[in-house]
Amino acid sequence: MFCRTGRPERPRVLFGVVPSCVLLVLPLLVALQARAESARPAFPFRDGDRVAWIGSSSTKIGVWPKTMEFLLHTRHPELNLQAQRFTTGGGTFATGLAHLDEWLAEFKPTLVFFNYGGNDASAGEAGIPKFLENMEKCVARVQESGARVVLVTPQAADVRKSGEEPAAKRQKYTEVMIEHCRAKGWSVIDTHHPLAAMQAAGEKEDPAYSMLKDKIHLTNPAYVGWGYILYDLLDPDAAESAATLEADGRVVSTKRCEILDVKAGPGVLSFTRADKVLPILPPGSLPPRQAVPLEARSRYLLRVEGLPEGSYAITSEGEPVGTADAKTLAAGINLNTLLLNQKQTPPWEALAKQIWDGQELDQVGKTRWRFEIRKQ
Repeated sequence: MFCRTGRPERPRVLFGVVPSCVLLVLPLLVALQARAESARPAFPFRDGDRVAWIGSSSTKIGVWPKTMEFLLHTRHPELNLQAQRFTTGGGTFATGLAHLDEWLAEFKPTLVFFNYGGNDASAGEAGIPKFLENMEKCVARVQESGARVVLVTPQAADVRKSGEEPAAKRQKYTEVMIEHCRAKGWSVIDTHHPLAAMQAAGEKEDPAYSMLKDKIHLTNPAYVGWGYILYDLLDPDAAESAATLEADGRVVSTKRCEILDVKAGPGVLSFTRADKVLPILPPGSLPPRQAVPLEARSRYLLRVEGLPEGSYAITSEGEPVGTADAKTLAAGINLNTLLLNQKQTPPWEALAKQIWDGQELDQVGKTRWRFEIRKQ
């Protein structure tokens, strides 16, 4: 179960990035993703963990931690986790250190995520030694308490809004942070460069796109993108739900779900799907699909073989999911991709909103949706 009530909170955060004119997106995506993957740690979450998200204003805003919690709960219901945010708002490693004893004593976390560096970077080159000293003290204090530590870099920016100098400083601190953590053998997640790629990809698609809502803070969809990127770089097992059926109603295979009460007739197939994991998308607006692993980490798969040629309407609980032809269904589809492509509101949107808000968490692993595939 996730507990969302946090500690005292207040604002602060974020970082720099590649200039917006650098729009050779595919090479950039490949290079930056390879870089991010080079230091992937093992998936850090364990059953029973008490997770502390510690950081500045982006942590206070809370969308990236909520995205992480949504993903962890829906994809990993076997993990009994508690999570809380701890922030003074406009914070640095120095302000985090000043409050760390209090936060550790009160919550007693077993796993701590630090997301500082964006505000530290305002000190420029001269501030780097103190930045590293305070980071080392924070890590040492958490390790002394017996908890594990993951450090998360400051994120990137749209330089048109942030300004080039602040962006460059934050990027510099990101590079210093990554190098220092690797030298120390600490787990560090580079969200900065993948978010730079997200900005470039979004800008290529729409020149007016910006992941920033002001000079520093991300939009809510961009924070969701940050959460997905962070989750992906933590290298979780593939938490997919998949089912394959024949047109005559025979269940061929299932993965982390059960198919029940199948009925087949001319031009129609219906069944109840009981999912053991629930890899649905979070509610609300989402970040650019081409640069964020939305669908790759939201694999809600369905395959139906042997249908006569034609187009088929897919519904769940009587609500539209989308349409697909027999060939596409025989190859298999990701229901999340179908919903996004056809701009449908997910039939399970109400439950997604509840889970996002920390409610109805016990429904994960117990949901039963009635699906119908009908020839048009």
